[in-house]
Amino acid sequence: MAGNAGRNRSDERDRCGVLQKKFGIEPPILPWEVFFMSFCGSAEQNSRNHLFDGIRKQRPLVHAITNAVTRNDVVNMILASGAAAICAENVREVEEIVSISRALLLNIGMPDENKLEVMILAGRKANELGIPVVLDPVGAGASAYRREFLAKLLSEVHMTAVRANMSEAAALQGMTFASQGVEAAGIELTPSALQELAGRLDTMLAITGETDYAVNKEEIRTSRTGTPLLKSITGSGCMLSGLLAASLAGNPEDAGRDVRIVHETLRIYGQAAADAEKEMCSSGHIGTATFRTYLIDRISRM
Repeated sequence: MAGNAGRNRSDERDRCGVLQKKFGIEPPILPWEVFFMSFCGSAEQNSRNHLFDGIRKQRPLVHAITNAVTRNDVVNMILASGAAAICAENVREVEEIVSISRALLLNIGMPDENKLEVMILAGRKANELGIPVVLDPVGAGASAYRREFLAKLLSEVHMTAVRANMSEAAALQGMTFASQGVEAAGIELTPSALQELAGRLDTMLAITGETDYAVNKEEIRTSRTGTPLLKSITGSGCMLSGLLAASLAGNPEDAGRDVRIVHETLRIYGQAAADAEKEMCSSGHIGTATFRTYLIDRISRM
């Protein structure tokens, strides 16, 4: 029996080796290790509880005007956090829906003129009511139209937070570069440049990459959690933006200019992704779609 158990554990590591080679992920932990870790409390777990307790006590409604490609995953991530979600994109109801919501997510995803009008109406109403607005400037540098769209939106609506990868932040900064569509293009901004952007937009930034940055004009906090598998699924950034909107809605005392809530959301999401990868590998059911499911499941259990 002991010999069989040893071979089974070896087989699990071999199966995960495929993903390890493809994505450069760390070796997985095994089922008995996951079981053991589930009983270990930590200061990190306490901070997770604080963040998600706020969401689950409030159960805030998040109005998500988001990308059609990833809408289902964004809504499921918001629900997994303990918040509620609604998606309304018609000019005849959008302001009314904002009025019953506690946060607004604006994900430009597939931009068009109708979406711009709806986002401006929704954003203005959210600003009037004082509820947080999260912007996800998907593919900000991919086309002149996206840059024009964002310039108009940012001139009309004050954003509480902008969740972007480094290349999208660079596009908002006015840099031009060879775009990789909606993917990061290997651009890096210095911490001082990120703070300048946060100051110019009068917002908080949640910048994702190998290092994640939570930024306002006075402060920068960093974290290094996550897994390369996040780059292998569409919508990982969109889901994070939805989670950030839920975090701000559920913790209104921290939703202004304090970057702690942004930092904690970035760190916890990245750690959830790393934990999801390990759990997936330990299960023996391995693949990118499976990883996405494990990620949403992991957030739902926090």
